[in-house]
Formats: sequence, C-alpha cells, structure tokens
Amino acid sequence: MKRIYWNSLISLTIMKHQSKILTILGVCALAFAAPAVSRADVVLFSNFGAGLSYNTSVANIVGNDFSGDNLAQGDSFKSAASATFNSITVALSCAFGCLDPFVVSLTADSGDSPGAALESFNVPGGSLGPFGSNNPPLILNSVSHPYLTGGAQYWVTVTNDGNDAIGWNLNSTGDVNDEAISADGGVSWFSPSGLTPGALEVSGSVPEPAAVGLLATVLLLLVARGVRRRS
Repeated sequence: MKRIYWNSLISLTIMKHQSKILTILGVCALAFAAPAVSRADVVLFSNFGAGLSYNTSVANIVGNDFSGDNLAQGDSFKSAASATFNSITVALSCAFGCLDPFVVSLTADSGDSPGAALESFNVPGGSLGPFGSNNPPLILNSVSHPYLTGGAQYWVTVTNDGNDAIGWNLNSTGDVNDEAISADGGVSWFSPSGLTPGALEVSGSVPEPAAVGLLATVLLLLVARGVRRRS
C-alpha cells in the first residue's frame, strides 16, 4: 500500500508542475546542446608598429643604471574593452648581464602610478637578445586571467634585482601615455616621469555576439515563464 501511495503522490506532483518541469528540461536541453560560450581575442592596447615593430635603438633601463640605483619602469594604458586578460607582449632587450630572472607585471592604477599587481610573470634570465638587435618581442600568457574594465587605466611594469641592465625598447608609434619610473626596484614610483613609453601590447577575450545571444535567449525563457506564473 505504501508503494502505491507514494507512486500516486509522485504522479500527482508531476502532473501539477508539468509545465514548469517541461520548461526547465527544455532550457537545460538547450544549454547542453549548445556549444560552450566562445570568446574572441581582441587587442586591448598596443603601441607597436606594423608586424610588432619598435624602436631598436633607444630604451628605458630596468635594473642597474651604474649610478647606484635599481631602476624599474612602468607604462600605462587604457583598456579598449571590458575583457578577460590574456597576454602581455613587451619589447625587451639585454643591455648588460641579464643572467638573473626578472618580473613583468600587470597592475591596477593607484593615483596615476602602478598599484596592486593583477598578475606577475617571472621570466628566466638569459631569455633576451642583445640591445640594438631586432629581437622578437617577449610574449607572456596569462594563467589567472583577471578581468579588465573598458576605459580603465592599468600599468605594465618591469623589475629586476638590480644586478643586470635590461632595455625596454621605446615604442615607434608616438604613444605618450604616462610612464612611471622607480629608483628602488618598484617600491615607490615617480609618475608621470616624462619618459617615452616602451613598446607593449595587451590582449584579452570577450564573448562572441552569438554566445551572448544564446545566453540572453535562455534568460528570457526563464523570465517569461515567471511572468506567466504570476499572471
């Protein structure tokens, strides 16, 4: 008798909420049948010339300036769109030594100076070509993919231990965004320094329009179902 009772109760419950259950099942089927949300890679900022070209003859020094300072450099940019961060490309070369690792960071803005690091990349020593050569730019791919807000200012910084001298080659496209310099390895910053920014590119990902439309359709189905129930 208990089994008959529970079977009847379950049947009545299903019949009572049949429309709601079918709606939920339909939305779930649509979600699982659709491909994963695709994302388009976009350039959020770049001051490279065509073919990632840059000024090979002039650079801002990072590290040992042979006057007792440990220089760090930071260049600002404004994100062209709201996106998840994918990669930084920087034009770096070796002016002296360059055997020790160094750090490239993407940071938030703090009063027109580099602020808290959003992601940092530890680059092995010996990875840079000699200054004055047309070296391939260094490409650093994100692991944590922080979210960047369109129109907001961010910074890319380069620091090392002060034993070596790295050259951050200048851009060749006339970029004059604020540049920051530090004499103590990035502990404190002076900005704007008046120096010409180094060559850099920042890329990210935004959802494809088709994927956004699919998600909007699913949400509209749920909203419409709720409106009908209230009516």
